[in-house]
Amino acid sequence: MKLLIIFLFSLLWGQNWMNYLNSPIKWTAGLTNGYDNNVLRLSDVEKKDAALDHTIMGGEDTFDSHYTRFSLSGIKKIQLNDRKKQIQFYAKGNISNYSQNENRRHWSGILKAIYRWGSYRKLEYSIRHLDSYYIRHYVDRDISTYQTASCNFTDREQRILASYPIQRRLWATGFVSYTQRYFDKPFTEFDLDIVTTALKVSKKINGLGTIAIEGKYGVADNITFGKTAKASDLDRSYKHFEWYIPFSYSPGFGVLNEVGISLRRDIRQYKAEALNDPLHSGRSHEEVKWDIWGEKNLTDNLTLKGSLRYRKRTTSSQFDWVSELKTFDQVQAWVTLEWDMIYDRY
Repeated sequence: MKLLIIFLFSLLWGQNWMNYLNSPIKWTAGLTNGYDNNVLRLSDVEKKDAALDHTIMGGEDTFDSHYTRFSLSGIKKIQLNDRKKQIQFYAKGNISNYSQNENRRHWSGILKAIYRWGSYRKLEYSIRHLDSYYIRHYVDRDISTYQTASCNFTDREQRILASYPIQRRLWATGFVSYTQRYFDKPFTEFDLDIVTTALKVSKKINGLGTIAIEGKYGVADNITFGKTAKASDLDRSYKHFEWYIPFSYSPGFGVLNEVGISLRRDIRQYKAEALNDPLHSGRSHEEVKWDIWGEKNLTDNLTLKGSLRYRKRTTSSQFDWVSELKTFDQVQAWVTLEWDMIYDRY
């Protein structure tokens, strides 16, 4: 982070600071209204149990929920003396509220510093925060075999990303990230440090749109394994590989200015091999996500976006009850209205 700040200031040194202040700030306010048919990602087995015992769902009555999300983002672009070079500062915050599941209320935010020096050429540092995100209620095995407590985690992710052209309208993007996924008490034995690397190749096709393919590899280390109370005897470390193929059709379809579809496939393998941990030992899963979306420019400053997602996780384990317990599907749909504003003090 310090090296990036020094680098950015070295680019600005010796130039007229007032020129930078003259550049406007673009603000975007967004309002999302959505629906999730399986908020807590419950399997069929868990749904049957939850129908008889609402403590599994934290006292809530339904598996599904409507939700709203308000977001506000701002970006400031600073043009350098060399007109091909530009520095950008970006910030975004989100507040989410689930009507039928109050436990899932949360906020998140991201900050970015970006240096561009031509088409598809950029270097970016970002830091993302997801605050106290609720998963569900779990049994607190440190003190009981039946008493449940709310399980929440906070993500703090730092990422360095670079993009560079391969040939005309073809470019590669790669990143390395470090995520601290730390859980609130009483589930600190779940804490993870996650290191992820990714490479993405994108192609812009004239008169058609953009297609890309991305590969991602990550390793999660359960840093509190064996260091806390009774439940820390279970190792939750894992590694995963994910590939992602998005396609956006720029000419649009019907009244829509742009439409798109994507496929994401993630394979996770848990590290645990202990016989006393049947829930994780030898367990793996494959998760597939299909997304379709469309976008309509209502005015120069107002955009309407709609998305639909189907998510399916299939779990494999030497124990059939684990496979059934950790397999689920989920459908989400949402519509977002975005309003662009320009603040130009000068």
